[in-house]
Amino acid sequence: MKVALVSPKGGVGKTTLVTSIAWELQARGATVLVVDADRLGSSRIAGEVAHERGLKPPSIVALGRDMYRPDQLPRLAQGFDHVVIDTAGELGDVPAAALMVADLALVPISPSGIDVWGNTSMLALIEQAMTVNRALRGALVLVRKLPTTALARRARSQIEQQANLPMLATETTFRVAWQEAMMAGQGVAQYAPKDKAAQELRALVDEILTFGAEVKEAANA
Repeated sequence: MKVALVSPKGGVGKTTLVTSIAWELQARGATVLVVDADRLGSSRIAGEVAHERGLKPPSIVALGRDMYRPDQLPRLAQGFDHVVIDTAGELGDVPAAALMVADLALVPISPSGIDVWGNTSMLALIEQAMTVNRALRGALVLVRKLPTTALARRARSQIEQQANLPMLATETTFRVAWQEAMMAGQGVAQYAPKDKAAQELRALVDEILTFGAEVKEAANA
């Protein structure tokens, strides 16, 4: 399964999710390739930190706007069970290329009306890509939620009313462990296995795998 994390802007925790999802899939025994298509190279840096700490991160490669070409990601992906793609926080050639090869486009979105409005163009890009890449499906994931706030309580219903893609049931909350894990070159479930953030991540990966399996089954029906 190929999962692309896409967002029209940076700072939403996209790379943090990429790293944690990839590490968790690997921890479950899968072979995983991380594609760093963000010019900031944060996924690659996390991999370097892991190596420096004597850890074994998932395989990481840097690809760009040509990743959709048969001799690039389609060829590289053949040796892996899962591919997780970290795209640039923007609209442009790189996210578009990722959508051409992905099975699932996952859009992290914070509980803010501004975030929903800001993602309108990205959601349109995903819909457009789905007309070309028939295997592609899109979904939103609510991230960095502050559970005790009024905004958090009404965020899901507001986003669902404004977005035309399904929302995953799993949500992540604002916890320090997410940031610390990234700086340690690990996924949050490996860095802090008993933290609430680790529970959220495991549930998110469960849902991603279930979502992918259901899409594949529907396509083969």
